[in-house]
Amino acid sequence: MLRSRPALLATAATAVALLSAAPPAMAANVELLRGTVRPASHDARGVATVVARPDGSRTLNLRRFRIDPGPVVRVWLVPKSARSDGRIDDDYKDLGRLKGSKGNQSYRIPKSIDLRRYSSVVFWCVPFTSNLARADLGRS
Repeated sequence: MLRSRPALLATAATAVALLSAAPPAMAANVELLRGTVRPASHDARGVATVVARPDGSRTLNLRRFRIDPGPVVRVWLVPKSARSDGRIDDDYKDLGRLKGSKGNQSYRIPKSIDLRRYSSVVFWCVPFTSNLARADLGRS
């Protein structure tokens, strides 16, 4: 079967365009929120960030993190308005047990958590019902 000359030219032009097109850019992690870890009842420092990943998941990342150890420390997301220990204990989202008192760490943030509301990270000592440190997160 013979094609007309204009049809062959259109097919050739399409093939050249497809071959010369740049591959699609790979999706990358996007930093949504950032804050500095500040001491409360224990010495602490580091940087906390919330990152959206290409698969749609979100993580809380701690970088250059260090905190004086406590017996059972949990990582909580709380509203920024939660300033005192008593109010923090009433309204929080638990991300899990602190993985260590120093070093880089990551914690999965469930999709059900509204980061517009829960925009501070608290390192909570369970046995002593005490806020060891916190990081208020703001837009990056």
